[in-house]
Amino acid sequence: MLVIVAGLAATLASQPTHSTAASARALCGVERWTVKTIGDRPKLLPSQPTTIKYLVTRGRPASLPSTRLPFERHIFRVTAAVTLVRPESDGDFHLVLQDGAGRTMIAESPMGSCGRGAFPNRQQQMAAARARVRVCSRANVTGVAFFDFFHGQTGVAANAIELHPILAFRCLTGVVTTPRTKCAPSYPDVCIPPPPPDLDCADIRYTNFRVLWNVPDPDPHHFDGNRDGIGCQS
Repeated sequence: MLVIVAGLAATLASQPTHSTAASARALCGVERWTVKTIGDRPKLLPSQPTTIKYLVTRGRPASLPSTRLPFERHIFRVTAAVTLVRPESDGDFHLVLQDGAGRTMIAESPMGSCGRGAFPNRQQQMAAARARVRVCSRANVTGVAFFDFFHGQTGVAANAIELHPILAFRCLTGVVTTPRTKCAPSYPDVCIPPPPPDLDCADIRYTNFRVLWNVPDPDPHHFDGNRDGIGCQS
């Protein structure tokens, strides 16, 4: 018995321990993650100015592979209002960009520890841009074109194109004085303000999103009538 216990103790001692860095990496995303964070170290094309209208009207790919698509080698710079900056569970800062016609698209700034596969100069660009990100009525936002999967994202374009990651950010007119959008904590994957007004599923564009019941004021809009943790099931 003593031999068995000693052997077990030696085995456990030989196992690697989880460091803080490893725990931080566990928070990073999964789907197409090296593409999102340019961890695949692509040869990117020079930055070019464009508009949200141009980007959101590009054709959506028939499928999204784990590797980079040709269009995702472009770096674009848009001038737009930044109407929302929100930290996500994967460490990203989620930005909603909006043009004068009301068209929106997403830009994302990854957490530093989640982008360590990128070239060092790109890591520096991402870190510098992340430090400058803020709500702003008019900003220059530079990032790499990226097509995401649809999962009820706030501000998502019709073709789910994003600037991901953001490589440069400059606010041109100062911070917007209106408060940021307040999101009800019961709906962690989408941003739906708490009442008033009281909303129905027909009033929002999201379906099949998570509803948390272990938060203050759970499901304030009563989207999850059967309390199975899924709101507005389709």
